[in-house]
Amino acid sequence: MIRFWGQSKFSVDPLKPVGCELFLREKIGDSWVLPDDFAQFPPQQIADLLLQTVSVLSKNFKNVSINLDPEQFIDPEFCAVLSEVKNQLLPITLEVELTEHASKFPVNSSEIQTAAKHFFEAGIDLIMDDVGSGSNQIDRTLLLNPYISEYKFAIQNFRKTRSLTSIIHSLSFWCELAAKNNKLFTVEGVESKTDLQLLINYRVNLLQGFGLARPVFLPIQAERSRRAVLPFTQK
Repeated sequence: MIRFWGQSKFSVDPLKPVGCELFLREKIGDSWVLPDDFAQFPPQQIADLLLQTVSVLSKNFKNVSINLDPEQFIDPEFCAVLSEVKNQLLPITLEVELTEHASKFPVNSSEIQTAAKHFFEAGIDLIMDDVGSGSNQIDRTLLLNPYISEYKFAIQNFRKTRSLTSIIHSLSFWCELAAKNNKLFTVEGVESKTDLQLLINYRVNLLQGFGLARPVFLPIQAERSRRAVLPFTQK
């Protein structure tokens, strides 16, 4: 069984939840874990789950986003089914986040660019997830710039192995690039007041992280009365 878990996204001033990132998780035993292979779930199954999940979200949310790995992103069926459901989600806007994950089979830049253009033409906002990490480096970001609306910078991807100085350098680079290209800039991985104080000096539009809100189980409409919330675990 699969369900979405959701983590709120916060505006900066005032600091309040305005959106939600959805994470697909699979129930194994008594835990919800990261699936070994997202390809096992057809696009229509994910789109149907999206419809059943968003209907129970707070009406204060302006948007929801789902993550697509490169293999899913270039699959025309994903763009087709998400284009069909996006109007059914209104007034909540649907966004797609292209993950930084390496593809399991060769995916070239032309395929990624073509897919981004199709999502853009379908009226689905695109987010470059975890910029500066994994496959989402500067070359891919600039390639997709005409079609994406937001950069997300993940503090946690840098602070584990680099000094605070290096984090600030990378943060500044992507913040300035977002401003230059008129993109929204989101910082994720916010875990403390210290992080918030550090970000005061940067043009940040949205915040996300365990220090603000942890991922929570999102039941579908038929499950709301069951209170079937289980611990969020990572595999």
